Amino acid sequence: MHVFIGGAYNGKTDYVRRWIGDTAACFCTMDTAATANPGETLIITDLHEWLMTTDITEIEAGNAVREMSGPNTVFILTEIGRGIVPLDAQQRELRDRCGRLYQQLFAEATTVTRIWYGIPQTIKGVK
Repeated sequence: MHVFIGGAYNGKTDYVRRWIGDTAACFCTMDTAATANPGETLIITDLHEWLMTTDITEIEAGNAVREMSGPNTVFILTEIGRGIVPLDAQQRELRDRCGRLYQQLFAEATTVTRIWYGIPQTIKGVK
């Protein structure tokens, strides 16, 4: 599994599109991942929005992500924390839930790449 992470509008999706090239891929969310065709690389986006709108527990979310993950799965994650603590309690809870789920993904991923305004930086795995 490969994880790409970066801030909003930092060029993550464009970078991944160039990175996969002509490989058959399905860009989807956790809710639409079942629409992928067999053999397509599964590229899951908007995990933070899924966490915000779903009513499942944190453990269930972790299990759902684990079940969706495979060696060729790609996650594009939006960094929503960066040390800023939101005033709104719901936003703080979302930030914390994302942080814990992202930690799980980072631990299980073979490669983690940070995208900073279109520039990749490998922070785990082969450079």
